Amino acid sequence: MAKTKYIWPEIGNEKVIEFLERGLMNKKIAQTYVFTGGNDLGKSTIALAFARNLQDQPEGFNSDLHILEPEPTKKSISIEATRQFIKTLNLSSFLNSYKIGIIKEADLLSEEAKSALLKTLEEPKEKVVIILLTADENNLPATILSRSQILYFYPVPAAVIYDYLIKNYGTQRSLAKDLANLALGRPLAARKLLENPEDYRAYLSKAESWLSLSSLDLNERLAALDQIFKDKTWSKLAVDSAGEIIFMAEGLARDLFLLSLGQPEKIQHSALASTLDKTLAALNEASGSNSVPVILRQLKLLAAAKEYLAANVNPHLVLEQVVINF
Repeated sequence: MAKTKYIWPEIGNEKVIEFLERGLMNKKIAQTYVFTGGNDLGKSTIALAFARNLQDQPEGFNSDLHILEPEPTKKSISIEATRQFIKTLNLSSFLNSYKIGIIKEADLLSEEAKSALLKTLEEPKEKVVIILLTADENNLPATILSRSQILYFYPVPAAVIYDYLIKNYGTQRSLAKDLANLALGRPLAARKLLENPEDYRAYLSKAESWLSLSSLDLNERLAALDQIFKDKTWSKLAVDSAGEIIFMAEGLARDLFLLSLGQPEKIQHSALASTLDKTLAALNEASGSNSVPVILRQLKLLAAAKEYLAANVNPHLVLEQVVINF
């Protein structure tokens, strides 16, 4: 970077950072930004860094930075919360600087909330910047996108994450490799698991339990599911948790497929290589040495599960149907 006064995350999204830094240096700041990309790619981290750089507040509490996000027990961001967020942004700045609002999971804004936000974007106020974070910009209205600067966040190569973990945390090489593979290009996901080994162990245990499903009868599979996923509510937390399990299950199925093609070096769950080998062997034995159709059927079931989850079907019921038809 041309200047060193700006502070940014150490890994990933170099093009996004370069674009934002040029805007800071040239004082060309958009009123609205959309940061789009998968979870744990750094959208929130860079939004916070951009806000602090823009306000020249490198760290600590900032009364001119406001964050709107879904409540854990609700599935959308309400019109009431959005109106309060907008009202707060329209107040005078405490620091005589930019007022910045960050909306996490902006695709979960209710339709009324999106309309209220659009009205604010149509009547821009000086030194007010809004940053919308979303996994997919297509979930936002075109009328909002047309008034926004869209920045795309992409996965980071596993080799880069591997080097980052070793250089910055002194991580053991075998663990760094397993975390880098598991992260699927998401450096924050790798760092979270490194810093919370109990979560890492819990994830691997859950993955092993999922792999065991194919060797169980129906009643045993349903009992195992109740251990993997206990929440039977319709809460946002339940939906998110079920989505994480589906994401994990897709990764495991892809690993089995890669192993069936003789490509073990490409698997995501390298920490479970031995368990995956045994699972594939059992599938081959049960299917007459051709497990590929079974694996493809599992992937198809999981793709359908994501659609049902998005259609507001009970999360536990969605996973139950996958397990029944496994």
